[in-house]
Amino acid sequence: MQSRWSRREFLKITTAAVILSSAEKGLGAIPATLPRRRLGKTGEMVSCIGFGSGTRFCSIQDENTAQALLERAFTLGINYFDTAGSYTRRPLERLSEKRLGEFSKKRRRNLFLATKIDPRDRDGALRSVEQSLKFLQTDYLDLIQIHSLSDLNDLDRIGSSNGVLAAVQQLKVQKVARFIGITGHNDGAAMSEALRRHDFDTVLMALNAAQSANPIAQRKMEPIPAFEQSALPAALQKNMGILSMKVMGQGKLVGTGPGRASAAELLQFNLSQPVACVVIGCEQLAPLEDNIQAAMSFTPLGENEKRKLQEKVAPSRSAWESFLRMHQDSWAV
Repeated sequence: MQSRWSRREFLKITTAAVILSSAEKGLGAIPATLPRRRLGKTGEMVSCIGFGSGTRFCSIQDENTAQALLERAFTLGINYFDTAGSYTRRPLERLSEKRLGEFSKKRRRNLFLATKIDPRDRDGALRSVEQSLKFLQTDYLDLIQIHSLSDLNDLDRIGSSNGVLAAVQQLKVQKVARFIGITGHNDGAAMSEALRRHDFDTVLMALNAAQSANPIAQRKMEPIPAFEQSALPAALQKNMGILSMKVMGQGKLVGTGPGRASAAELLQFNLSQPVACVVIGCEQLAPLEDNIQAAMSFTPLGENEKRKLQEKVAPSRSAWESFLRMHQDSWAV
């Protein structure tokens, strides 16, 4: 891990200096090393919390503030950084990848850098990756993921003879990508079938206390199968590296009152699952610090404790399911 900025460099960036100075006042109790877990058959050790640089991160207006947030995450032990070619803020192009490229160029070997591609055809996918390499200022990616599997028809397009899967497999052979994966938000059945058909290295899936063990989904009355009961076992069977997201239910599960729980409780639920890394969207310093603190003091939940938390957030399930039906992760802010 590389050293922090020198004081002279630190003071050149006023906004970043303010943020990092305030962070240091409140981080005395947080060790500088975040626990790492094995990313399945890849053998890589990744931080149990990953930095999600999607819509929330792209909503940051000031570039120095964005870079300071990345710097603090790295200093506190996060080495898994998640992005996508479609993460941006209009009218800017690939803002998330651009920011991560600036940040990672001085410490590339110390980061696990994962991006995602949206095109479903081979040529479009290769062009997208070419752009990712340009904006991320690197000649290789640790992980390229097929972005946001929607349903079984989408899976057929992905796996066609001229589909995106052929492109990412080619890039892995060429060592442009060390590993390949797939992501999904709202169809556990399609994801479990994708993992059955294809030998991905990793899978990134939506997983939280409201969606997992969803009794409505289990009765097949809702087209939102629970990932915990479908895709998660399939990934474990093939020793894939498992990454989780939407731990807070896009903010719909966090807070006080019916259907709400603390961010620490929700994170504890996800870390108690057989996942390597929980990817959390980030746009402010305080939640980043709180999540890292929670991870540092993590103890696994027992099955009874998991059920109690699921019951606690149950009143928020309908709002979360409605969000999933409409959600498009590739939409720019």
